[in-house]
Amino acid sequence: AIIYCNLVTFGDGSNVVQVMVLARYPNISPSGVWQFMLAGKVLDTQKSFVYNSSRISQWKNTSTLWLHGFWSYDWADNYIKVVLVNTTLSAFVINNVTTPPLYGFLSSARYYALNILEELDAVNEYYVDRGSGIMYIYNPPQDKGCVTVGSTVISMVGVSYVSFVGFTMDCSRGTAVSASSVVNVTFSNCTIVNNGGGSMSISGYNNTLERLEVSGNGCGGVSVSGGDQLSLTPGFNTLKDSSIHDWSRWKRTYQPGLTWSGVGNTFINNTIYNGPHSGILGKGNDCIFSGNFLHDLCFEVTDSGAFYSGRSWISGGNIVANNVFMNIVTTEKVYLGSPSVQAIYLDDQMSGYQVISNTFINCYAGTFIGGGRSNVVMGNVYVNCTTAVHMDNRGLTWQPTYCSTGGMFNQQLQSVNYTQPPWSLHYPQLVNITTDHPCVPCYNLISQFSGSPVSPTIP
Repeated sequence: AIIYCNLVTFGDGSNVVQVMVLARYPNISPSGVWQFMLAGKVLDTQKSFVYNSSRISQWKNTSTLWLHGFWSYDWADNYIKVVLVNTTLSAFVINNVTTPPLYGFLSSARYYALNILEELDAVNEYYVDRGSGIMYIYNPPQDKGCVTVGSTVISMVGVSYVSFVGFTMDCSRGTAVSASSVVNVTFSNCTIVNNGGGSMSISGYNNTLERLEVSGNGCGGVSVSGGDQLSLTPGFNTLKDSSIHDWSRWKRTYQPGLTWSGVGNTFINNTIYNGPHSGILGKGNDCIFSGNFLHDLCFEVTDSGAFYSGRSWISGGNIVANNVFMNIVTTEKVYLGSPSVQAIYLDDQMSGYQVISNTFINCYAGTFIGGGRSNVVMGNVYVNCTTAVHMDNRGLTWQPTYCSTGGMFNQQLQSVNYTQPPWSLHYPQLVNITTDHPCVPCYNLISQFSGSPVSPTIP
């Protein structure tokens, strides 16, 4: 079986790590763009579809064959195991019990095939015959190779008052640094790259991540959480002055450069770029995002956000201010939806944000309020954006179940005792929300923005 976020690396004698990929078809282009085939007629939405390439019928051994694709939406991908290549019907049959396609198959879904010996035809590709234990490599560099087996480099639970300065951590099979429930831990001037999962996951209080170089991961970048939502106790964690880029070698969606949650954490002066899906994704309370530069994101997907948060009335008080968003456009060909991506995406009635004094350059949409309330969008500049600010009323149309009595948002409110302190004092607008036009996108303030709508330029 394929191991999630698998990683094989080789050095070329110049301390440059080259990350290898499983033999695949079509190959990644020389420029780094992922190539895909398109699904043909769907024979069974959960089990089988027709392929349109005669090349596939020529493969002799398909017992190790997997497919990776965007099966029903251009914002959701997963891997599926092929159990039969029916050359008579020119169709794949997959294991829909252990690896069902996410949301089912649709015709024209983008996908590629991988883990095929016959497709070992490009530099830095490899194939493992798990029966014989032999690994095949196409044109390997003549230096040294490394097959990683360790899941982490540093693992900590309940640690306090420790600093890591100037470390280089790479090539773990999972997430390089796992730090859970830590206090006053600092990572400074560290390079954390080319890991199978992410670079770092940290939770706790008063932790500082600064001047990190994060890139080349199979999945996401950095995950930061801390604080207590029920008591609204701040976590006081900080990520600053760091560079996060070129991740998602293995999983293309919902593996952001920065995953965040918790209360009262700060993310300032970071540069996040070259990710196929979201750059920042999460939800929480009273967190600050300031001075960050997000660019060249969401280029392989639809209906996504460089900064994304959604589905909550209780995740308020967050401030997104003085950031720059640039080149937030879909550059790859998509087939299962229009290429609409947003720089800041407050999806599915997300409420209580302040979006202030940001600059949006060459974005399909700048700020997107998807039916939420009590959001402030003020003093922003939009340059070369198709849409500056979008706002809709989905709670009154196709999404009333979230905001209706007994729905998701009511359950969230009950979970934090919203009519009692500290919630009733910190968020007084929530006390009567269930009777104050609950599904209406009211109390939003949009003011003092500049810009004119034009079509963005594809970088």
